[in-house]
Amino acid sequence: MPGAPTLRRFCTNAAKHAGRKPKALYYARELAEAEGRIIDALPGIIDRLVEQAQAGDVAAARYLLDRVFGRVQLQGAPIADDTELPFEEEDLEAAQKGRVNERKIKSLCF
Repeated sequence: MPGAPTLRRFCTNAAKHAGRKPKALYYARELAEAEGRIIDALPGIIDRLVEQAQAGDVAAARYLLDRVFGRVQLQGAPIADDTELPFEEEDLEAAQKGRVNERKIKSLCF
C-alpha cells in the first residue's frame, strides 16, 4: 500500500540496536585491569591524603571527612524557634497591637 506507514518508520533507536552488546562487555578485560590498578593504588592514595590533611591541607581534610561522615548539607533557611509554646489568643492580640504601634511610630518618623 503506497503511503502506508512501515514498521521501520516507528522503530526507536533502541529497538534498531537491541541486539548489540553493551560496550562494557566489549571492554570487560580492560575495565577489570583498570579497576585492579586503582584498587592496588588505594592504600597509597589514602595514606597520602591523611598525611596532607595532618600537614594542614584543608581540602584533603575536608575530602576525607566528607567520605567518612558524609557531606554536610547547607541549610537553606534557619531552623524555626520551636522552644516557645504556641500563641494563644491574648498573645496574638498583643503581637498585632505591637505591629500596629510599630507602624504608627514609623509613619511619624517618615
